[in-house]
Amino acid sequence: MTTETATALKGGTDEQEMLFSLDEKADDAGTPPGFRLHRLELLNWGTFHQEVRTFRLDGSNSLLTGDIGSGKSTVVDAITTLLLPANRIEYNKAAGAQKKERTLMSYVRGFHKSTRSAGGEYSKPVALRGTGKLTVVLGVFHNAVLGKSITLAITLWATQEAGQPNRFYSLVEGEQSIAGDFANFGQDPAKLKKQLRAAGASLHETFEPYAAAFKRQFGISGNQAMELFHRTVSMKQVENITNFVRTNMLEEDDVEARIGNLIHHFDDLKKAHDAVLRAKDQIALLTPSPRAPPSTPP
Repeated sequence: MTTETATALKGGTDEQEMLFSLDEKADDAGTPPGFRLHRLELLNWGTFHQEVRTFRLDGSNSLLTGDIGSGKSTVVDAITTLLLPANRIEYNKAAGAQKKERTLMSYVRGFHKSTRSAGGEYSKPVALRGTGKLTVVLGVFHNAVLGKSITLAITLWATQEAGQPNRFYSLVEGEQSIAGDFANFGQDPAKLKKQLRAAGASLHETFEPYAAAFKRQFGISGNQAMELFHRTVSMKQVENITNFVRTNMLEEDDVEARIGNLIHHFDDLKKAHDAVLRAKDQIALLTPSPRAPPSTPP
């Protein structure tokens, strides 16, 4: 083992420790800033069937482990679905799956295996749930510095065997839970919506207004943070760190517009400078010449 490798395994230099440290910057009271995921709840999501599954992170860095097929990628995809539009998500990417191997419908219906037809010419997925059964993914985010919690949730249900499931998004200031706020309404989404509105939640039928609402609550001013999250979630490796930073971590800039503005400003400055020079010349021309001293008679 080389000295450099040993140093890296031990933690590296001070600069390396600063770069890769998991310690978060905190305020004077030692409280970490920002909204952090404190609790994730899943109901009828993928193979998490019937009972509510709760994951308590308490705003800390967390490690999710388990055997192959135990549902690690299913949990990651649930968090991703809360924060990104479903049509942009590559589900099961964390497990290295092929594109479209899983879909939003497969999670809602709970597809868990396939069966062959009698002739063996095609296979059909087997679902844990039929149409009309509600799926809920709920996340509670807490800002310890502000003492404020935000609950985000997406409710989904299938009305047909294939296609896209119906859904709506909800956001409420405060803590909610599936058992306490998404129950006791039967299986009628309209009754659930009425119940959530009565609890002070804002409901959205599409992702865009919902995303604008939670980004406003979290203090996310632009799209770059969510784009970076989209790029890095479930990422296995970075081929070129320089290109990655340039593409995903630097704000886009209109270079041609900047050059045009610089040229425009230069032209304005040059015109102003030329005007000053002309004014100086005019002042010099208007200034009376000094009178010659009287000549002395011989």
